[in-house]
Amino acid sequence: MRRLGQWVLAAILFSAAIPAQAAQRPYLETEEVFTYVMESHLSKPAAKQLVQGALEAIREQGEKKQLKLEVSPEDDTLSELEQRMEEWQSKGKWDTAAVNTWAIDGMLSTLDDPHSIFFTSDELRLFQSDVENQFVGFGFRMRMQNDELILREIVPGSPAAASALKRGDQLLKVGDVSLVGKNFEEAYAYLKGEEGSEAVLTVYRPSEKRTFTVKLKRALMSLPEAEGQMFTQGSIGYISLETFGSDGALQIRDKLAEFARSGKPLTGLVLDLRDNGGGYLSTARDIASLFMEEGLLMYTTNRNGVEVETWVRNGRDIGIPVRILVNGGTASASELLSGALRDHGIAKLVGTKTYGKGSAQQVIPLSGGDALKLTLNEYFTPKHTVVNHVGLEPDMLVEDYGAQVVEALRSLAVRSWVLSDENGDTVINGVPFPTVDPLFKQGNGQLQVKAAVLKHLLGDDQIGEKDYVELAPYLKSHPTLKLQSKNGVHTLSYTAP
Repeated sequence: MRRLGQWVLAAILFSAAIPAQAAQRPYLETEEVFTYVMESHLSKPAAKQLVQGALEAIREQGEKKQLKLEVSPEDDTLSELEQRMEEWQSKGKWDTAAVNTWAIDGMLSTLDDPHSIFFTSDELRLFQSDVENQFVGFGFRMRMQNDELILREIVPGSPAAASALKRGDQLLKVGDVSLVGKNFEEAYAYLKGEEGSEAVLTVYRPSEKRTFTVKLKRALMSLPEAEGQMFTQGSIGYISLETFGSDGALQIRDKLAEFARSGKPLTGLVLDLRDNGGGYLSTARDIASLFMEEGLLMYTTNRNGVEVETWVRNGRDIGIPVRILVNGGTASASELLSGALRDHGIAKLVGTKTYGKGSAQQVIPLSGGDALKLTLNEYFTPKHTVVNHVGLEPDMLVEDYGAQVVEALRSLAVRSWVLSDENGDTVINGVPFPTVDPLFKQGNGQLQVKAAVLKHLLGDDQIGEKDYVELAPYLKSHPTLKLQSKNGVHTLSYTAP
């Protein structure tokens, strides 16, 4: 989710032991899922709830073949479920794997838990690749903006880069499936597919007020989990983390070491977790150990209310103030790390309210090669802040993507600025940020600048957060605010008094 943009809102993962292989039975995976959910799911579901959900899902499939399958309210055991599955499979002449999948999906649908998911073996490989920032896809990143799925970056060298797609396009449909109103996880479910497979995307381009379609082929791509550089003004480092995969902590460690070798001691760090949907718990803990020597990472509670502490030990204090950029796509392990570093006084959060996924899942292999991702725990920050379905409120609420960076730097005592547009990016003190809207535009014959960016740059609350404002009056009223224009490229510099 940057990262599909969020290439997936990945769960916090735990290791799972493969259960002993039972004698092969046609509905063995249904049995396994039923047992795991009954014994372990956070909500403590009733057996009847799962059985009725499974049967209702199969009944709906029967309707498509005009089969009249009636769900009896008396069916409330696993044996009754399997008996109906056998009867109905014979009537529908269905494949055993399909009936298992329908039954499992039906059971999980009753949990009201979008994070408990059945993966086929192929889907499991895709999921694991996503967490490692290796993915099969079209090559664009998305963000949620005003409840719309907006393309916020096109990956160079990808199928999307070779198409007519541009940053700022709104994704409406995949094939015949509308994505309007879908969240990131739902959108990902429709966007994913096998390498080499094709899909027709319906896109709306606001700048041209037109809708068009593009046909793209999915390709295998891989990106670093962590990227970053030093800002040119001040001794502030910037690291963007795409996902909490197995290399995330190592890559952040290497970036911090690179900054240390620059010859200028760091005075602050901006960690960008916007649109980072999470990943492995072990990675979150390892990253936290790069910021603090020792401390409580989180509390987890299971379905019986048993609370367990997870600690960071043998780490290293970073010794500088940290600002974490967050938004509605910051989820799961991202929220865990953000909440922990804030509770320990190491970091402050800048941006908008986070996603609110405060639950942890276990990926459980099933006997047929498929897998179940099951919610087992709810987690809380070291100060017992609730995250699940709530999210984390930022310390500094800033809506605009570019303005979030400006405010983070201002809070780190940065006083000198150079801002420009470059290849569609908003460049802030030498670091490019892919944004949907440009920093500058022409309006009414005058050069205009994004109001939110200017507001936070000047620290002027009289400037609104929406749309653009004419730049000329502010150049007159602020002597150290300078504009340079060359070959159509505008650069704004500012030194705070």
